[in-house]
Amino acid sequence: MLLSKDKWKETAWHKAAEKSQVEILGILWDWAKKLQLKPEEFRNELLSTDKYRKSTWQKAVERGQVAVLEKLWDWAKELQLKPEELRNEVLLKDEYKETAWHKAAERDQVKILEILWDSAKGLQLTPEELRNEMLLSKDKYKEMAWHKAAGRGQVEILE
Repeated sequence: MLLSKDKWKETAWHKAAEKSQVEILGILWDWAKKLQLKPEEFRNELLSTDKYRKSTWQKAVERGQVAVLEKLWDWAKELQLKPEELRNEVLLKDEYKETAWHKAAERDQVKILEILWDSAKGLQLTPEELRNEMLLSKDKYKEMAWHKAAGRGQVEILE
């Protein structure tokens, strides 16, 4: 049950993250521990993507779910996931080639941008990767996060 995916390739983790169900995520986490899932099964659950190439992390960012995002990072630390395994959560592009950075900028999610930035630095991304894969990354429509923030009037993001 915990490892199954629906027709959109979403797990229960995706659904709970998208709806900001921190309590449900906690229950899923506890069940996974009780079932003694192997570390790689845990990892696969937390890092899996859906049909649209969106991870649990991206679902949380899209909805502005700071508490969910923080909980996911806490569990990643507890599972001792390696920086190279978590890089995708910061740099992963969905079907529109948008990163979590794009989504947070478009939705005026300053706190989430701060979490993503701090996480990216902790993942030992090079300055070039930070610049090219976050700050200047373009989506399918050739828009950067700056375009998205400006187009939606997100003044605080641009500052």
